[in-house]
Amino acid sequence: MSYQWGVSGPGFEYPTCYRTENRFLTLRAALLIVLALVVFWVALAEPDPATSSVAILTTPLQRGGSTPHVLVATLLLLLGAFDLWCAARQRRVFLQPGQPASLTSELVHQAKGASPGAAWLTQVLASGKVDPGELRGPYRGLLQSLTPRLAAAPVSVQAYLSERLAHLLFGIGLALALALTWLLIKSPPTLALACLLYAALAAALVAHSAWIAKAAPSPLAVVVALVLAATVGLLLGWFAGQLPHIGKLAQLGLPLATTVLLACLLAIEGLAFLAGRATPDLPLAGKPPLAEAQGDIGADPEHLMQEVERELHRYWSDGIPNRRHAWQTSLADADGQAQAGASRFVATVLEETQPMLPADLRDGIPGPVGARRVCLLLLQVLGLLLTLAGGVLFVRLADAHVQDLKAAWTSGASALVLVVAGGYAIRVGHLLWSRVEVESSLLSLGCKAESVQPSKLRLRWSVVRARSVFYLAGQTVAGSRTLLQLSADELAARRSVQQVQAYAERQTATEVARPPVSSFAPARPTVAPAEVRSPTRYCPACGTPVLPRARFCQHCGEQQQR
Repeated sequence: MSYQWGVSGPGFEYPTCYRTENRFLTLRAALLIVLALVVFWVALAEPDPATSSVAILTTPLQRGGSTPHVLVATLLLLLGAFDLWCAARQRRVFLQPGQPASLTSELVHQAKGASPGAAWLTQVLASGKVDPGELRGPYRGLLQSLTPRLAAAPVSVQAYLSERLAHLLFGIGLALALALTWLLIKSPPTLALACLLYAALAAALVAHSAWIAKAAPSPLAVVVALVLAATVGLLLGWFAGQLPHIGKLAQLGLPLATTVLLACLLAIEGLAFLAGRATPDLPLAGKPPLAEAQGDIGADPEHLMQEVERELHRYWSDGIPNRRHAWQTSLADADGQAQAGASRFVATVLEETQPMLPADLRDGIPGPVGARRVCLLLLQVLGLLLTLAGGVLFVRLADAHVQDLKAAWTSGASALVLVVAGGYAIRVGHLLWSRVEVESSLLSLGCKAESVQPSKLRLRWSVVRARSVFYLAGQTVAGSRTLLQLSADELAARRSVQQVQAYAERQTATEVARPPVSSFAPARPTVAPAEVRSPTRYCPACGTPVLPRARFCQHCGEQQQR
């Protein structure tokens, strides 16, 4: 795993999680290129004189032009090149700025206070379980009944299943509208026009929700679109018979192509929905062992918090600052009005280190397993079969049309639908292939003094190793990464407490070692007293050693606390 520094911060490179998808993309690209070459050969090859003379003697035929088929072959070549480009892009996976997203809302770096989600994260660390909460967004009632554990999944999976369900419902509605139109309209040209409307609406809705809005349409939008589609389709079937040149639509096989389109849409979206709901990530349900290290430190509160911040800097992952969720300190007024035994100083800190790949995943990220993998593989195989079927229809159409100009174009629309549906089947599961597990450390510490003039500060430090999951191709928002496992690291917590104690004792020893100035001591003008060097200071923002009396860091410009 490597990283690159730029204006947007470090961009980590992960081993690709799209190996299986890349293989099928490459296979489809090779298949499209082969089919394109075959169409080129059929369209541009000269007729065989031995067979053409017989054909002319029996039934004189007029050869068709090759231009439409050359355009089709060029389209197949472009689709194959696009698949190769997608596979090449996915050979290297870089994290975008902000990925992986935080478990909850966080503070700006070096800010003080508590984020809105700090209380929730503290409760998770104390109880060891995550309450799934309630589903939000459209279709939540139907999704909850179909997938009861979906509320614990990342929001990317929830949005993915909402989109699949919306497409399924819309496809079923269009199929019913098509069946009704087929029963009520007997004129082939007007039926073809109504089917063209249904096919255009299906393609437009899928394209809008998948690539433009990137969200599922609302139930109201689906219902309105279905009502308008059925109404306009029936009106076209009844009143569009007088349109000029409408009879040519009957030669394109649009009813068959629309039927194929809706059947492919239902099959693809159904498999994608099954893949999304299969084996969801289970929420935390157990309490981890609480491992908390404690220690008494003799230092003033301000100096102690500086040492704590320096120790937190040691947890930075590859130079990336921790994600701060809480940094709260309270110091009572030293006016003697505090009650006896009341805490004079209280501090709470909660941070999370940058999530990184576990050591066992740095050589390769495993793909989905179980039922999800089976459904995704079925989608990939279905995409190849649909592409092959569409390409074979294009080859047969080119051969028939080149031999006879009057050959029917009925299978042309169906062939185009099959090729496009094949590409959609391979890419519809892209989000589910991008599942990645990462590890981070949740650092929780508290400090308080129980006396008015404390000589010791009680420091409590706990380190919890968290394993979480997110989807690289999903949204980068709060909730897009969920916890899978928590385990306490008592050794790291004890080591941090000892390190802070050592820092404080070293500072105290340095201050005590300063010799007192005596008024009766003889002056030594020739020998200057040895200057006691103050301890090395580190910039809390970047960790660079700064000069003893510097007000700003010479590396990043951050103002220093004096």
